[in-house]
Amino acid sequence: MTVSIDRPRKLGIAAGGGPLPLAVAEAALAAGREIFIVGVRGAAGPAIERYPHGWVRVGAMGRFLRLFKQAGCDDVVIIGPMTRPTLRDILPDFQGLLLLPRFIKRMKTGDDALLRGVVEFLEENGIRVIGAETVLPSLLASEGLLSKAAPSPSQEADIDAAIRAAQEIGARDIGQGAVVCRGSVLALEDVKGTDAMLGRVAAMPAEGRGSEVARDGVLVKLPKPAQERRVDLPTIGVRTVERAAEAGLAGIAVEAGGAIVADAEGVARKADELGLFVLGFPHSRTHGARS
Repeated sequence: MTVSIDRPRKLGIAAGGGPLPLAVAEAALAAGREIFIVGVRGAAGPAIERYPHGWVRVGAMGRFLRLFKQAGCDDVVIIGPMTRPTLRDILPDFQGLLLLPRFIKRMKTGDDALLRGVVEFLEENGIRVIGAETVLPSLLASEGLLSKAAPSPSQEADIDAAIRAAQEIGARDIGQGAVVCRGSVLALEDVKGTDAMLGRVAAMPAEGRGSEVARDGVLVKLPKPAQERRVDLPTIGVRTVERAAEAGLAGIAVEAGGAIVADAEGVARKADELGLFVLGFPHSRTHGARS
């Protein structure tokens, strides 16, 4: 009698930059899953070469699909930051040329529309796209404080104002974050990302953004209203805490279950070291903040 043993589905990882692709790879391996990483040139780092891997340039959609198919991947996680390409950056292969009109249209709409196009392309070709949190659940922000510090009542009001501002730009597929201080919107995230936004805040006069002595203002990141939540969830990490401190902010707030925290223990340590709060607020708060 032959006994069939269900093997875990082989996992493909479409890797952008940062440590998250490697964290997902290690979690999958620890769970007994085979993996194959496809690194996007110009975004993924050389550390992916420690694992079974291949490389793909932006626009080479045929090779992108073929690498996962040849490796026998059933599921794919798309993880890690990548600079949004311009048309000049894209070097399509034959499959990419066929898809170019579709992707040009999506590029004009926004980042989330572009990523939804990548998801659709993979799933049209028999590969299931899954969220990174299904492999590594601890990546998702939990509800409550990660830090010893907590927001004051006025900072709670700034969080609500920043939620509203982030929802407005998210509805237009522009960005996922906003900085608010004492009721005033100081900056909104655009295609340049969170670091660039915090850099703009850091360059403002101290009276407009708090100071080393008395921090004030908050950074909020949350998913866009129509976000494809399997890819490109808002992400914070230790560097985000450092940049928020450089900008004179009092803290960071993200939607619990709707954001990724890279290295939560490290984020908590750095926040306590620098005197910032890091808060995960419930999804229900994003509805209350609209009023």
